[in-house]
Amino acid sequence: MKKISPITREKLIEYKKDICVFLEEQYILEDGKSIVLQDFQKKILRDIFQTKDKKGLRKYNLALLGIPKKNGKSTLASGVALYMLFADVSNAEVYSVAGDKDQAKIIFNMTKKAIERNPILLESVKIYKDEIMVPSTNSIYKVLSADAPTSHGLNASCVIFDELWNQPNRDLYDALTQSPVRKEPLTFIVTYAGTDQTSLLYELYKDGVQKKDGKMYFFWSEKNLSSWVSEEYLEQQRMRLPAGVYQRLHENKWVAGENAFITKEELDKCTDHTLKPQLSGRGEIRYYLAVDLGLTRDRTVLTVCHRSEEDNLVYLDYIRTFQGTKTNPVLISDVEEAILACNRSFNIVKNIFDPWQMKGTAERLKRLIKVEEFTFTSNSIQKLSQNLYYLFHNGLIRIFPHKLLEEELLSLNAEEKSYGWRIDHKSGGFSDHSVSLGMASMYAVQEDKKEAGFLVVGGQTFDEFMMQERNEKLHGPKIIEVKEERVKESIIPNNNLPTLRELEEWRKNRSL
Repeated sequence: MKKISPITREKLIEYKKDICVFLEEQYILEDGKSIVLQDFQKKILRDIFQTKDKKGLRKYNLALLGIPKKNGKSTLASGVALYMLFADVSNAEVYSVAGDKDQAKIIFNMTKKAIERNPILLESVKIYKDEIMVPSTNSIYKVLSADAPTSHGLNASCVIFDELWNQPNRDLYDALTQSPVRKEPLTFIVTYAGTDQTSLLYELYKDGVQKKDGKMYFFWSEKNLSSWVSEEYLEQQRMRLPAGVYQRLHENKWVAGENAFITKEELDKCTDHTLKPQLSGRGEIRYYLAVDLGLTRDRTVLTVCHRSEEDNLVYLDYIRTFQGTKTNPVLISDVEEAILACNRSFNIVKNIFDPWQMKGTAERLKRLIKVEEFTFTSNSIQKLSQNLYYLFHNGLIRIFPHKLLEEELLSLNAEEKSYGWRIDHKSGGFSDHSVSLGMASMYAVQEDKKEAGFLVVGGQTFDEFMMQERNEKLHGPKIIEVKEERVKESIIPNNNLPTLRELEEWRKNRSL
C-alpha cells in the first residue's frame, strides 16, 4: 500500500489547478497503488477542466466522451466524480445516473472503493449504500434512479452520465442539467455509440461533430486508445460478438437498426441434412439435456446434445416441443416423463433446468437423475448468448434440419442491454428452442476445456441466488463467485429409471 500524504492547503490549491495531479496521488486502485493516467486521459481531463478567464470559470460545462469499450471510461468518470466531491467546491452535489440504477451504481461503487482504499479520504467521509457525504464541506455524492420527476429541483454541481445510449428519453438529462443556482455545473458523459439516431445521445453527438455548442467539450474516438487493449483481445471479441455489436462496443461506431443474431449463411453451414434426430445414445458419449419451460403461450422445449471428441463439434441429438394454450396448458408430468425417458435412452450426465420455473421438478427428480440448476440472470443469459453465437459463427455446432428451430434462430436479434448483449426475440416471436439449445450446448462446451466454443460457467443455483438477494438487501450488491467443483464421473445410461406411473406413486409417498 502506497503511503499517502495528507491534503494540505497548498496541495488543495495544486489539485484545483490540475485534476491529473489529484488523481495520480489520491485515486487508489485495487492493487493499493495510485492510478497512472494514460496520455490521452490526461489530455482529455486537462482540456475539460480549463478555465476561460481570471475568475476561474470553466471553459466547458458539458463534456461528451465517446470511447470504445474496455478503454477505461468508467475509471475516468469515477476519477471525475472523486475530484468533484473533494477538490471542486464546497456544498458540492455530485450525481451518478444512467439508463437504470444498476448501471449508475457501477461508477459510484468504483469511486466508493477508491475512497475506502485511501485512509486520508476515508477519514473525512460518511459512506452509505447509495450516498457518500463529506461533512466538513457539506458535499454529497449520490446514485439516482432513472425516475426523472424526482430529480427536478436538485442543485447539481456535477452529473456523471454513464452509457447515455441506454437513456430511454431526455427527461432525466433535462431535469439534472438545468441548475438555476450553480454558476458552473459540469455534466460529464462517457459512452459508446448507440443504434437510435433519434436519441438524446445522437443529438448531442451531432452537436459535437458540428461544433454547435461552444461550452461543450467533444471527444469521439473509433480507435482503442488504451495500452492494455491488445489485438489478441479484439480478435477474440470479433469471434464472439455479432458484427453490429462488435462495431458499437469496440469501434464506437453507430449501427442503425436491429442486429440479426446469426446469418442465413452461418445457419446453413451448421445444418447437416444427413443428420436425423436420435432416439437413443451411445454409452461412451456424455449427453446434456436442457428444458426451457413455457406452459401456455410460450412453448416448452427439451433438447439433448453432446460434444464429439472426434471432431470437437457440438451436435444436436434430440429436440421435443410441447405447445400449450390457456385452456390446455402443458402438463409438468408430461415434461417430467419425457426427461426420464431421455435419461433411460441417453447417457445424460446433466439435466439442466431453470429453478424458478421447475423447482418442484428439480426436487422430485434430483434423487433419480443428475440435475443442474440454471438461474436466468442477466449474467447467465449473456454467457449463454455469447456461447451460442460463438458456436454458430465459427461453425462449431451441427444441427439436423428442424423448421421451428431454424426459423427461430434467424428471427433472433442481438439486443444491447446496460450489462452487455443477449439474444432476444421480436414482439410476437419465440426463443424457446434457441434458449434450450443454448443451455445444453453451453454445458457440453464447459464440461470439456477443449476448443469447441469457450469455457463459460452457468448461472448461480437457486439457493445461491436467493442468498445473494438477501445479502444485497442488507449490505448492498456484492459479487458472489460461484466455483464449480469438477469431479470425474463414471455414469452409464440408467435403464432402470421409473415410469410415469411409478413416479406418481413415489410422489404420493413423499412429502417434498
